[in-house]
Amino acid sequence: MSSKIFLVCALAAVLLVSVYVYNVYPGVSSSVYSFKEAELREIASDLTSLLARPEGISQATLSSLSCQKCRIILTDSDLRVIYDSSDIENLETKTLLLPSTNSALRGESVFSSRFISNSLQSSLSAPIFRDETITGTFLIIDNDPEIHKILRKTTSTLMVSSLIALAIFILLFSFIAYILKHRISKILYMMKFSRPELNTEHIPNIYRDEISPVIDEFNSIYDQLEYAEQMRRAFVSDASHELRTPLSAIKLLCESITGTENVDPETTKEFLQDIVLEVDRMSHTAEKLLVLSRLDNNKSAKLSPVPLSEVVRKSIIALTPFADDKKVTIESYIEDDCIILGEMEGTNQIISNIIDNAIKYNNYGGLIKIYVFSKNGFCHFIADDSGIGIAPEFRKHVFERFYRVDKSREHDGRGGSGLGLSIVKRNVDSFGGTIEISDSVHGGSRFTVIFQSSPAEEAYI
Repeated sequence: MSSKIFLVCALAAVLLVSVYVYNVYPGVSSSVYSFKEAELREIASDLTSLLARPEGISQATLSSLSCQKCRIILTDSDLRVIYDSSDIENLETKTLLLPSTNSALRGESVFSSRFISNSLQSSLSAPIFRDETITGTFLIIDNDPEIHKILRKTTSTLMVSSLIALAIFILLFSFIAYILKHRISKILYMMKFSRPELNTEHIPNIYRDEISPVIDEFNSIYDQLEYAEQMRRAFVSDASHELRTPLSAIKLLCESITGTENVDPETTKEFLQDIVLEVDRMSHTAEKLLVLSRLDNNKSAKLSPVPLSEVVRKSIIALTPFADDKKVTIESYIEDDCIILGEMEGTNQIISNIIDNAIKYNNYGGLIKIYVFSKNGFCHFIADDSGIGIAPEFRKHVFERFYRVDKSREHDGRGGSGLGLSIVKRNVDSFGGTIEISDSVHGGSRFTVIFQSSPAEEAYI
């Protein structure tokens, strides 16, 4: 892994330096050539003016063509050299057959530049005009060893600086790669050994860079797992408690019957009735656990039209005897043909659990108002009660399994298993609906459930 990262860093550094070298060096060379061309063209302009005089090319004219740095060669229209400023290898009377002089006879001006023998040799060929007629050509040749030295020094400096930059890039990229590898290794280690049951800590995220979102996401997932682990522990503990308590009561009642001689039939009957109540309590808890298990396993519920209005009416009828026992009045305001997209059994569980809680946690002689209506393409179910209410700080927890606002009510006739609202929330979510708890105008709680509407003609009962 480390060698691969180092290789990638080295290749990246070489690429960056290569781009730098291949852009800078040609730019410097091009600037030198442009400068030299401008210099020779300025000399050529002076020559053109001088050679265009009416008296023609005289000896005095030829004498004035001396150039300290340049060699000047003049030819006639037959490319025969009539003047050469060089004393070494003088070409006078010889024919100058060069591609550039041939182009000059056609009226073109040709510049060229190249390195020869540690010197930059530049040349410029141009035509000689007299009365708008080409009478010959001239060739300016310039040898500049200083430019060659400057370019060679520039090239050496560029290569050294490039190697230094390459080393710096490699070291920098290697350092960055090491930091990233170290951080990624730490993240992987934390991911491997992070378990909610081990009480491990979050991955520290002190740097805000590209890896920070990954760490934040992992810490978020870890929080969710930790919360799920806490809920699992609480669920196991509460489920065990819910089943152990009635079992302990049943055992105690059975031991009382079997361990006492000559128990009168009335006492035996009373004890057996208590045993039946505890068994019913266990059965009720087990049944709700099975419902939750089925809902958890059913990831995608098959939704179909359900007549909400009829379900609410039937639930009210079924629960009215329990309300009568506490002198609780149920008032209903139900619009007909409120059809939702859901599932029949789940809808029954939602409505019956909410109304049952409104009765169970209401005051003696209290009031419950039920509303069912359609609005903006959604069906609303509202249950208002005048009961004990739920404080705002507890509302987000009441849908958790086995959660009770006041555990002292477990055995006072009002405490349930703590699973009813969990079933409600799970069903509402599977229907794509929402549920909210707020204060009721009657002093208790208001449960508001919003369902997706469905066409009435597709509903069934």
